[in-house]
Amino acid sequence: MKVIGLIPARMESSRLPGKPLLDFWGMPMVVHVAKRAQLANFLDDVIICTDSYKIVDVCTSYGIPCCLTSSHNRNGTERIAEAAKALNINNDDIVIDIQGDEPLIDPNSIDNVISFIKKNSYDIVVPYIKLEGEEDINRVKIIDSRGRVLYMSRKNVPYSFIKSSELKKHLSVIGFRVDALNTFADSDPTPLEEIEGIELLRALELGMNVGTFEEFGESTSVDTRSDYERALRMMQKDHVYVEHFYER
Repeated sequence: MKVIGLIPARMESSRLPGKPLLDFWGMPMVVHVAKRAQLANFLDDVIICTDSYKIVDVCTSYGIPCCLTSSHNRNGTERIAEAAKALNINNDDIVIDIQGDEPLIDPNSIDNVISFIKKNSYDIVVPYIKLEGEEDINRVKIIDSRGRVLYMSRKNVPYSFIKSSELKKHLSVIGFRVDALNTFADSDPTPLEEIEGIELLRALELGMNVGTFEEFGESTSVDTRSDYERALRMMQKDHVYVEHFYER
């Protein structure tokens, strides 16, 4: 069994166009993601999946393997599913979806997802961190029961009506068994997925077994210009960047 890290990236973000190639202290954001993923101990390979020749050219210049995909994918999961087929990834392998807009991704989080999916029978695994603060529709929340995901929402759920509850934020490192990834990609978008704009709701609506577990640390997704500026400040103090600069 191999474990392949696939990083979906596209240039046409509506809120921050061209964000995969935004400069982070002399290196494009998506290259930071790939080089940090390469520090994970349990990944056999790391490949960027994109429909942009510009991203391919830039990443190749840094020695990062790329897979060119269609421009018609509706989301990152469909993009990595197309790449998995093009790369002939076997059905008994595991694909780890690593979002290309997480320039401070912790390699340990990737390893923890790999360990968890290998030890359990879930089709898909998505970790969470505990969340506090005001409602933010860019933060997807998980509702689970004993580690099995029941629903995801952009609202702060579950609502504390009878007793207080904690919020669980979906982290952008997702483990897929290849057959589950193919089933997802071969299916049309589902009603709840289209209402909430959360692609993994398709998996739940299709009856897939989605597991979760608690991770620790902080998630830093770059969706807006203010996110970019905040991540730049954080990168200066980040131990992975300072200690390794992505050299093994």
